[in-house]
Amino acid sequence: MEKDLERLKNKTLKLLSYRPRSISEIKFCLKRLEYATPALINQTIEYFIDSGLLDDQKFAEWWVDQRTTHRPKGNIALKSELLQKGIDDSIINSVLLDFDQEQELAKKLLEKKKITDKQKAYKYLYSRGFSNLQGFSL
Repeated sequence: MEKDLERLKNKTLKLLSYRPRSISEIKFCLKRLEYATPALINQTIEYFIDSGLLDDQKFAEWWVDQRTTHRPKGNIALKSELLQKGIDDSIINSVLLDFDQEQELAKKLLEKKKITDKQKAYKYLYSRGFSNLQGFSL
């Protein structure tokens, strides 16, 4: 029992060494292990929450920052991705881009892609999960 708990902690630490994870992601990965019981998984999760290495708020902030920096996406796509990661709606709403930030990101993306046609711009931005394009101007 104690040996299995240590194995779960090591597995979790390995997962967190690659990138931050949500609590839901960790639970999903641990449930697939044959020696992982619900009680051991909960103990492991609590251990990492208490140590500060597992925090859905910090994870959501990190995810949005990574997406706006490296593979820009709008609020619709961000919300969808965070929901898939098991993040609570209240946390998601606190980390999404505000209207001006999303508009600025959309403009930068269009400049980078050199899209000047309005129809193509709208189509591209919608495909990247941008919302509130009614007041958007090229």
